[in-house]
Formats: sequence, structure tokens, C-alpha cells
Amino acid sequence: MRNRNEILIELNELASSVDFLEVLLIISNTHLNCPADELATRDLKSVLNENEVTFLFGIWMKNLSKKQQGFTDKKKIAQRVHTLMDEFHLTFLPNFPKVDSKLSFHELSVKNPEMIKETIFYSGTGAYDYQMVKFLETKYQNDKVWLKENQSFILEQAGKLFNYIKTALTVKLNTKEFSDLTDLYSISFNNYVFKKYPEFKSILDQFSFNLNEKLNQDFNDVGDLNQFKFRPVIKTETKYIIPLPYLLAESLYDSPFYWMLADKDYKDIALKNRGDIAENIVKSILERKIDSSNVFVEVDVKAVKSKTITDIDICVVKDNKMLIIQVKSKRLTQLSKQGNIEQFQKDFKLAIQDANKQAIEPIPYILQNTCKLKSKITRESIDCSQIKEIQTMCVVLDSYPSITTHTRMFFHETELTPIAVSIFDLELIIDYIDGFDMLFDYVQKRAKFSKYFIADNELCFFSHYLKRDLFKHPNSDMMMLDTDFAQRFDYDYYYPLMRKYQEDFPLLIKDIGRNDYCFCGSGKKFKKCCV
Repeated sequence: MRNRNEILIELNELASSVDFLEVLLIISNTHLNCPADELATRDLKSVLNENEVTFLFGIWMKNLSKKQQGFTDKKKIAQRVHTLMDEFHLTFLPNFPKVDSKLSFHELSVKNPEMIKETIFYSGTGAYDYQMVKFLETKYQNDKVWLKENQSFILEQAGKLFNYIKTALTVKLNTKEFSDLTDLYSISFNNYVFKKYPEFKSILDQFSFNLNEKLNQDFNDVGDLNQFKFRPVIKTETKYIIPLPYLLAESLYDSPFYWMLADKDYKDIALKNRGDIAENIVKSILERKIDSSNVFVEVDVKAVKSKTITDIDICVVKDNKMLIIQVKSKRLTQLSKQGNIEQFQKDFKLAIQDANKQAIEPIPYILQNTCKLKSKITRESIDCSQIKEIQTMCVVLDSYPSITTHTRMFFHETELTPIAVSIFDLELIIDYIDGFDMLFDYVQKRAKFSKYFIADNELCFFSHYLKRDLFKHPNSDMMMLDTDFAQRFDYDYYYPLMRKYQEDFPLLIKDIGRNDYCFCGSGKKFKKCCV
């Protein structure tokens, strides 16, 4: 087996070709696009994931200026790149902990930089693109004035822009054939939608780069900063090329926060807004299926003698049950993604370990009825005298695909592994439950068998719960849940969500005329294109 450096040398050589963008578009179309009825059944192990494809675009970006000779057979080169990426994944195997070690697998993994990088890189996306678009306005609602005045970034228009880009691509995929895939992923400056909404171009320009720029020169391996993640739109003299629409959604969702952090005068305000809005988002998600009178935010926990014990971000109380949810807005830093163990441990502590500690701290006081709970928001006292059962969860504001794996790694010695999810996981779970009792039942069983069921993401556990409940098999000590368990949501949840957003698309092109440039971005007149 070749080492990683040898594989990277070949990938960089291939990426130096003037044709490599076309090769990447073949890979994007082959590995990331599929008919809706195949969403729940396609073999995900046989294709590259979004992180792998993004990594390849990062290598291409690094080698843009070299312009070496093109390829005779681009499809053959695309297959070769796929093989190289499969081989690349195998280079992580030597870093897996040895089975005969005196230390546990997870104890060794959490201290291994290569294992940390592997769990992050191959963990998938952690959220659907339309979920991020859905939460975009809510996440930055307290910052919308700053964003408009300092970045000309209008939240509502950003959401409409993504819907336009994604729907135009879907229309083209379903109605046309392309000998040159560049046309599939291109949106010409000459199109009706840009004429009607000129601010769309202004927003896209903030996430674009041109082919003459020299970028990603320090991008050498998994975990390194990849500028293509933040600028996933290729801008030529006549059009935008958007090969990975998911990355655009992610950039729209994440980038405004970093813009605000760069403003020294606004940074502290942005951080406070981020923390406040995280709790409000979780509360709004819960209230879709749970009566608002049972949901309490910013709860102060005091001992009988008025000594403050801790505070609870959100708690849900019904009958004799309580669910405590601690909400964190911390995310992994770039150093963590590069495998810096010290920074990774610090980030995880701030994101999950501190939240879990805070969530479980008041439990004995509540069960023994030796404390008082009061909402700091409404000043309402919460009766916990009848509480007999308490479960906890940790929720983070941003997508964190490897959160389940990392939680299992860090809490390998504890009797139970905490439940840690993103707001995107929580939203999907709430969408499928019928109320608080079902949510509590899931969390309770998920916690009880946290050492028995092993899975890479929360949706695997939840899918198994919906299909077969979460009960321990009498003849096994452990059960591994394949990621295929979670794949049902790609069709059951995502497809209807996508269709819901695309219902708004006709409004964007409502008054298009036959002589207007086509909405699909082909650069042709509507009457000669998609009429």
C-alpha cells in the first residue's frame, strides 16, 4: 500500500491539468447527484462523500496556475481519481489502535491526531442544505442590520438565492443532457433572475473566486484550511460555476459569523447574539410538537437557602418527567480539524463536556426536591416536586457531523455516554415524534443503551428506534448500526423539504418573457431554452 504523500503527489499532478475542472465536474455529477427515488437506496460506500469531493476541489484550486496538458479520456481520469481517494482512505488504517493494547480503542483514538482527522473528514455533512437555509434568517436575526450595512448581505435574499441555484440545477438535471458538464453547473450573468434580483450577484460575488487567483498554496492534507469551502463559486468573465451547491449553503450559513468576528467593535455583540439565538432556536424546534407551557428557557437552579447551584438553558417538564437540554454555540476550530490534540480536547470540552456537566449537576437536587427552579426570562417558578425521572441532552448550534463519534471517544470510561446532537439532528427528530412522551422515551432508551448500540451519527440511532425500537438483543454484547439506517431520511425527510422550498421557485420567474434570458442560466433566450 502506498503512503499518503505518494497519493497526494499523483493527485496534485492530475490537478495541474487544464482539464481537471471538467474531471471534477464528472466526479460531482457521478458521486453527489442521483434521482430522488434512489436517495434511500444508493450505495453510499461506493461513492465519494462531499468532504472528499471538496478536498479534490481544494487540490485543483491549489494547482490552478500550472495549466499542464489536458486529458484524452476525462472519464477514465475521473475513475482514477476515485481509486486514488479510496486508496487515500486506507492510509489512515495504520493509525487505528491495536486490538491487543492495554488501553481501550477510544482512549487511544482520542489522543491520536490521525484518528481525529479521519473521524472529521469521513463523517459526512451533518445537515441538509435546505436545513441550513431554513435557519439562516433565524440564526442571524439579531445581526441583520450589521450584515446589511457592512457586507450588503440581506438574509432573506441569501435564502432565495440558494433556492434559485439549487432549483435551476435540479431543473437542468431533470430536463437536459450535457456533453460538457460545465454547462450543467454554470449560471450565466445573462439570465432573467439576475435581472430581477441584482442583489443575487452581489451575494454570489462574496463567495466567488476567479481562475487567475493564486489560492490554497498551504493546502497539503486533510485538516488543512481549504479556501474552496468558503469560496465555492467559480467566477469567469460571463458566468458563475457552482459545482457543489451544498457548500454554498454551508458558506451562507457559516460565513456571516466570521465576518462579524473580524469587526473588533462588533465581535462581543455577535458572540452574545449567537448564544442567545441558539437557545431560542432549540426552544422553537421543541415547541413544534411540545406545548410551550412545558418548555422553559434560562432556568436558575437554587438550593433551598438561595445558593445558586447552576442554570439550565432549556428544560421540558411534563407530569413526573423532565428533560434538561444544555445548548452550546461552540464549534471545532481549524486547529482541531488539523488533528491538534490539545486544541481538539479544549474545543470538545467547551462544546460538549462542559454542557454535559452542567446538565447533570442539578439532577440530585431536583430528584430530592432540595432546590428551586425559576425562569430568568418569565420569572416563573417551575414545580419540580413531582419529578421522578430526568434525562439530559446537549445541543450545538452548528453542523458537527462527528459529534456522536467524538462523544463516544471522550466518554469511553463513563457508565453512560451523553447524548449530543446538532440543531439539525434535533429538528429532524422532532419532525418524526408525536410529542414529549415519545421524545423522552427515545432519549431514555438512547442513554440506557449508549454503550450497547454503536453508530457514527445520531440519525442511525433514531432510525433504528423508529424501525425496531432501541432494545438490547439477548444474545449480543454490542450492536453496530450501519449508516444505511439513517439513509431513509434522505428520501423521507429531505425530498419533501426540497420540494417545499422549490414550490416558491415559480415566484422568482413569474413574469419572465419569451425574449428574456432563460432562468436556468444557459445564456440563451427563454424561447429557445426552457420554454
